[in-house]
Amino acid sequence: MSRIGSEKRAEMTEEISEDVNLMAELSARSLAPGEVSDSLRPRIEELGLWRNVEELREQGATVVTDAVPLDLLDELRTLIHEKIETHQVVGAGAGHAAGVAECAMLLGNSVVDRVVTLPKLLAMWEFSAGKGMRAGTMAGTVLQQSEGEFIGVPLHADHAWLPQPFPEHNCVATICLPCEGMTEEEGATRFIPGSHLHRRLPSPAETAEAKSIPLVVPKGGFAMWTGSTWHATGVRTVPGVRTLLHASCQRLYTQPVEDYTHLLRDEAYLAAAPEEIRGLVGADLFFGTKSSEGLVPDPEKVVKSLLMAQQ
Repeated sequence: MSRIGSEKRAEMTEEISEDVNLMAELSARSLAPGEVSDSLRPRIEELGLWRNVEELREQGATVVTDAVPLDLLDELRTLIHEKIETHQVVGAGAGHAAGVAECAMLLGNSVVDRVVTLPKLLAMWEFSAGKGMRAGTMAGTVLQQSEGEFIGVPLHADHAWLPQPFPEHNCVATICLPCEGMTEEEGATRFIPGSHLHRRLPSPAETAEAKSIPLVVPKGGFAMWTGSTWHATGVRTVPGVRTLLHASCQRLYTQPVEDYTHLLRDEAYLAAAPEEIRGLVGADLFFGTKSSEGLVPDPEKVVKSLLMAQQ
């Protein structure tokens, strides 16, 4: 009995030691809000994104240029219009852009997969939403010329799903990628510089008095803002339409808006998709892997998830 007890004590001591070591590593790896991890720093440098990092920290939004090949944008535009013409979905408010034609859950399409795994998008998403970020929403929208009425979503913050005050660490990072670029007259998204520092939603008075500025994006670039940034759909005052990909990623411990777990079960798709897609659909995370039948999550995935959550 004493021998068995001794073995058990040794096993427990080893487990405690492993837990202590893991906690120490988690503590050492934790980043302050807005800090760039050592692993991400070389990519930010190589891609020339330091200005965008600073703007996102200080202003709450930024415009990244030369991020997407122009021919790929043409493919994306065709895809979005085909999807919208097929499904004929127009937002009606309450979480959707009122009056804006849209198509949702685009991840899994080869064109969209190629776009969202481009280096500048992934680097900025990781900086803002952390290592191991998950695909939140991947939607295409088409904004028409306004005939005097407001079309879209009024001033808001994407952290509206979270209680206020919002977390200091950003949890939702949104990219607005116009297929033809967007100017103020073409309906560029508007934002309030520095509003993310309030870490709350705007009041009705603030919404009425807000002095927003447009996020003008050249073709091949994208606009990006944090989950706490106050922003609104722009008004298109010229003929034509604004076609864009509205894509968000979320910190790994938050619940994605769109469910892409079906892609995890599609081995043929995962084998052919860009390697980075595995991260966007959470293939290496332990969330959702427990079951009532007693299935135990992969210990390596548990540790990996904990470590990535600090980055």
